Amino acid sequence: MAHNARFLAGASQPARIPAFPYPEVAFAGRSNVGKSSLLNRLVGQRRLARVSKTPGRTQQINFFLVDERLTFVDLPGYGFARVPLRVKDEWKRLVEAYLVERRRLRAVIVLVDLRRLLEDDDALLVDFLAANHIPCLLVATKADKLAYGARLQAVAALDALASKRGFDALACSAESGEGMDRLWKKIEALSS
Repeated sequence: MAHNARFLAGASQPARIPAFPYPEVAFAGRSNVGKSSLLNRLVGQRRLARVSKTPGRTQQINFFLVDERLTFVDLPGYGFARVPLRVKDEWKRLVEAYLVERRRLRAVIVLVDLRRLLEDDDALLVDFLAANHIPCLLVATKADKLAYGARLQAVAALDALASKRGFDALACSAESGEGMDRLWKKIEALSS
């Protein structure tokens, strides 16, 4: 189902993060996890979030208004991006400032690759969210890349990791559309 979605603004410095009157759901994950593809699939648009073959292209916080009632927030990726350490440090400060100070933030969707589950950078983010009492949903992308049996095992491991930290989890695929309806239901529940 296509949603009415449009770019609102971008911010590359904490002081320039704009304020909007809508509840916000942020999307975070490693630079190569398929965040932009998932955002585009969720809203039914191919070019809302910029997709690139080079990890780390999202270098600012991007805000998208969805259905005139909800803001999706695309956070810069971490981990695999081939950018100078100074840039990574700037991203970290920007993202942490957003997460800690944002009053309209309802939840963070932390995207992980189902084939790799929770890597060190992901675990740090999830623990940061828990320490700051920010609701989190673990979403494993690229479910279509695993055979059925391997997928079942990976999903069970993901569920165990999430429940251990007190979060929900689900698997999906931006490629096939698997899990998108469930993800939308979770987003609706978290943002209301």
